[in-house]
Amino acid sequence: MPCAGVRRLYQAVSTLCVALLLNLEVMNGAAAETAARAAFSERFVMRLSSYYISDADTDLTVLSSDNIGAGFNFVDDLGGDDSLTIPRLDGYYRFNDAHRIEFSSFRIERDGRNLLSIDLDIGDQSYSVGDTVVSRIVYELFKIGYAYSFYRSDQVELAVTAGLNLTDYEFDYELADGTSADASDASGPLPMFGFRASYAINSRWSLHYLSEVLFIDTSDAEGSFQTYELDFRYRFNERFMIGAGVVRSSIDVTAEDTDWNGRIADTHRGFLVSGSFYLD
Repeated sequence: MPCAGVRRLYQAVSTLCVALLLNLEVMNGAAAETAARAAFSERFVMRLSSYYISDADTDLTVLSSDNIGAGFNFVDDLGGDDSLTIPRLDGYYRFNDAHRIEFSSFRIERDGRNLLSIDLDIGDQSYSVGDTVVSRIVYELFKIGYAYSFYRSDQVELAVTAGLNLTDYEFDYELADGTSADASDASGPLPMFGFRASYAINSRWSLHYLSEVLFIDTSDAEGSFQTYELDFRYRFNERFMIGAGVVRSSIDVTAEDTDWNGRIADTHRGFLVSGSFYLD
């Protein structure tokens, strides 16, 4: 009887194991089929864009070593560029169905030149009515991030993002003859968090949305960074897609630092035309 009981137990366990293995095989097959049908399944994507900034608005305050200074507008007061076109590079590598690494890089350089109609104190430099001031703003960004796709189907992908924005913001200013020159600079890695949504309208057309935001409040800086992007894309073939959309990004930070003591309030609005290459 004990031997018969052991045999029955062994048969029952064997049957259960076979059933579990078959069930796992079916589940794996279903998962593979779902992954194969899932929208936006490309593994390695590079996107090169022409970013036309149609409306740049910048308010700045650079305080002196005695904490004296007033705010001014880069466009209105210093004759700075409020529109320009720059290249931008984005991409991602998807190392499995739910996880991917993303990157983005661009450089915005705006020049200003203006005959002052007001007296202006910028940092430790004072400029008077009638002075011609030459200035420049350089904003560089390189983002490295991670995205987790918590929902995927044959039409929709939803993901949360987190990463670091390596930023450098520089403001140079001087008289037209090269005297009374000075500069302020703010830089550092900033953590960003966001949300992505992609919707495949059909096999050719798709809609993509991104929002990222950071609020900081530290001993030497407080403020916010925000980015929003919405674009349509059209797939020509398995390797290439074009797109067009709108972008808005903003910085509003008050800093108390040796390199920049004051405020940066910078907003960019514009249009993005892109070509995406699927390398794998």
